[in-house]
Amino acid sequence: MVKVVLVTAGEERLPEGTGEAIRGFADFRAARCETPEDLLRTFPDAEVCWMFGPNLCLKPEALDRMPGVKALLRSGSGLDALPCEWAKAHGVGVYNTPESIAECVAEHAVALLVSYIRQIPQYNARAKAGYEWGKVEGMDWHISHRTLGLVGYGNIARRVEKMMSGFDMKTLHYDPFAPDSTDLDTLLAESDYVSIHCPLTPETKGLIDARRLKLMKRNAILVNTSRGPVVDEEALADALDAGEIGGAAIDVMCEEPPNVNSRLLQHPKCIVTPHVAAFSCDFEKNFFAASVEKLRQICEAMDDGEWGTYPPSEASRASGR
Repeated sequence: MVKVVLVTAGEERLPEGTGEAIRGFADFRAARCETPEDLLRTFPDAEVCWMFGPNLCLKPEALDRMPGVKALLRSGSGLDALPCEWAKAHGVGVYNTPESIAECVAEHAVALLVSYIRQIPQYNARAKAGYEWGKVEGMDWHISHRTLGLVGYGNIARRVEKMMSGFDMKTLHYDPFAPDSTDLDTLLAESDYVSIHCPLTPETKGLIDARRLKLMKRNAILVNTSRGPVVDEEALADALDAGEIGGAAIDVMCEEPPNVNSRLLQHPKCIVTPHVAAFSCDFEKNFFAASVEKLRQICEAMDDGEWGTYPPSEASRASGR
């Protein structure tokens, strides 16, 4: 049986029955490895390394000494925490489970956008502070019949599109891997609202920079639930200060947790939530069920001698988020 190891935590961290389910198709062990040395000492013979949360131990210096490793799985969406270049160079598969959080993140992106358009946080604060009842300020947006731009067109972005479809919006998407993709500069120039759903890669780091922010409509709203470094934060703060765009609503930042004096954290034209888009009361069930299923697919491909034909993770493409 394929040797599968969880390096993030002991088995007691998993929902009841998860370990038993994995043992139905793999030789499964689990322990928290906090350093590459811990990994080498605990799981030198691993074939599939599974993790979630921060990557503490799956580093090239350890993996170089583990010749049996054939796959790395990170539960969730982003792969930026894994040594993807090392894996590519060594023929090691890199996988994730974007489907496990797609619905929650899409809901959160929609909630951020609608909250900003309707100024929900602002009016809540004003009402509780004794602001003049019925006085209207800052209602500068409307949802229906506007244009929504999606940067990245994977699982989450497609769900956002579906959720927003009831508002009879025109939707544009930019994704190098999707058919009928709109040029990014054109999307930014024509969209009233832009929502970012691409993974963090060398190609997408700083994708939304000062030049591209200047292309957006002066009343446009930018939503980011992907990764903080996809957006140049200083450029975004400058654009908000200068009135080059209307507002921003973000769940991710370059530094997490951010400095309390962060310009975006303190900016009156920016709504911030603390990287919680993936969570809901269904999170644990969906997260681990998808992880077990992905592990089963990987192990079955390896057992059948079809490892070379197993399809790559969607997030290894630009549209993964």
